Amino acid sequence: MTAEAPTLTRTVPPRRAVRRWYRRKPVRRALVVTHRWTSLVLGLLLVLETTSGVILLYRAEYFRATHGDFYAHTGSAHPLGLQQARDLVKQAHPEFAAAWVSDDGGIIAVGDTDYTTAYAVDPGSGRITGPQKLDDGVMGWLTNLHDCAFTCKDDPGYVSWLAAPVPSIGFDWPAGTNWGLLLLVVLGLLMILLAITGIVVWWPGFKKFSHGFRVRLGKGRFARDYDLHNVIGLVSVPFVLMWGVTGAAFYLPPVENAWLAITGGSTPDEAKYSFTANPAAPGTPEIGIDQASSAALAASPGTVRYLVPPSEGTDYYSVSIADDGYQPYGARAFFGGDRTVYVDSHDATHVSSVDAAPEPAANRFYSKVFEAAHFGWLVDGWWRLVWVVLGLAPLALMLTGISTWLFRLGTKRRRRKARRA
Repeated sequence: MTAEAPTLTRTVPPRRAVRRWYRRKPVRRALVVTHRWTSLVLGLLLVLETTSGVILLYRAEYFRATHGDFYAHTGSAHPLGLQQARDLVKQAHPEFAAAWVSDDGGIIAVGDTDYTTAYAVDPGSGRITGPQKLDDGVMGWLTNLHDCAFTCKDDPGYVSWLAAPVPSIGFDWPAGTNWGLLLLVVLGLLMILLAITGIVVWWPGFKKFSHGFRVRLGKGRFARDYDLHNVIGLVSVPFVLMWGVTGAAFYLPPVENAWLAITGGSTPDEAKYSFTANPAAPGTPEIGIDQASSAALAASPGTVRYLVPPSEGTDYYSVSIADDGYQPYGARAFFGGDRTVYVDSHDATHVSSVDAAPEPAANRFYSKVFEAAHFGWLVDGWWRLVWVVLGLAPLALMLTGISTWLFRLGTKRRRRKARRA
C-alpha cells in the first residue's frame, strides 16, 4: 500500500503578505493608471505652465535690469513724496489716468487704471520718465501664458477664443470664468492629483523603504530613468502640491477653502476686505495721499509700498505696507506690501487694517507663507534658485516618464514577436 505524499504548504511572511495585498489593491492600481495617463495626456501643458513660472520667478529683477533709465534716480536731502510725484505726473500729462502710486527700486511709479502703463518719478530731482509698458516683450508673453492662459487682453499673446466665457452645463461657473482660466484650474487640480498618486506609485513598502531613494546608474537606461523619476518626484512633491493648490485657488476659491478645512483653518472672512467710509458733507476736501499714508502707518507700522487713491465708486485709500521684518511679498515689483490698510478719504482717524483681525494659524500660514511661496517672493534671489530647480522637476519627470514608458512598450513588442516566432 502506497503512502500518500505529504501536502506541502508555503508559509508567506506577514510583511510580504501585506505588501502583496497592498500592491494588488484595486484602488492602488487605479491610482497608478490615473497617474500614468494624466501625465501622458496633460503633461506637456503642465510642463509649459511650470517652466514659464520658473522664468517669471525673476520677472521683477529682469524688468529692473532691462529698464535702467526708468529706474534712474538721484539722492536728495528732501525727496519727493507719493502725493508730490502723482501731482507732477498729472500736471505734465493731464490725459493720463493716474490710478496708483508705488515706491519701487528708488523711484516712484505712477500707473494707470489698467495696470499696464506707468511713469517713473525721480524723488531727488522730480524728473519724469516714461510712459513705460509694464508687461511688454517676452516677459509679458510669458506672463500672459502663465497667469492668464493667453486671456489677458492688454498683454502680448492674447487669444480671443480662450477668453470666451465657458457655457453653463447645469451649474453656474464662478464669475469671469473663460476657457483659459478653466484650463489653469484643471492644471492646478492635475498637479494635486499627480502629487497624491505619485506618492502611492513611489511607495516601496517598509522593508524596502530605502530603495525609494536610490538611483541605479549602472543597471541600464530603464533602471536609471525609473529611479530618477521616483526620486525627483518624491523631492518635488511638496512644491508640486503647493503650486497646484495655490494655482487652482487663485481662480477657484473652494480649493483654498478645502485646503484650510483639511489643515485646521476656517473659511476666509471676505468681509475684512470691505470698507465703508463715514458720510462727509458736500465739498469736504480729501485728506490726500500723504496724510492717508501717515494714518495707515500709525495703524500698521512699516513702509508704504503701494497706494491706490479714491476713484469712482470708492471713497477710501487702499494702502499696502511692507513689514520691516518678515516680507513675504517684498520681492514683488510695484505692488509689494504684506499688509493692507483702508483709510477714509475724508477722515484720517477712520481706518481698517485687513490683517488685524485674529484668524486660525492655518489661515495665517496660507496667506503669509503658502501662497507667497507660489511666486518665490518670500526669499531673496539666491534662495529662489531652489524654486528654479524644483520648478523644472515636471520637465524632468516628463522626460524620465516617457523614457520608461517607451522602454516598457518596446519590451512588450519584443515579447509578442518572440511568442509569435
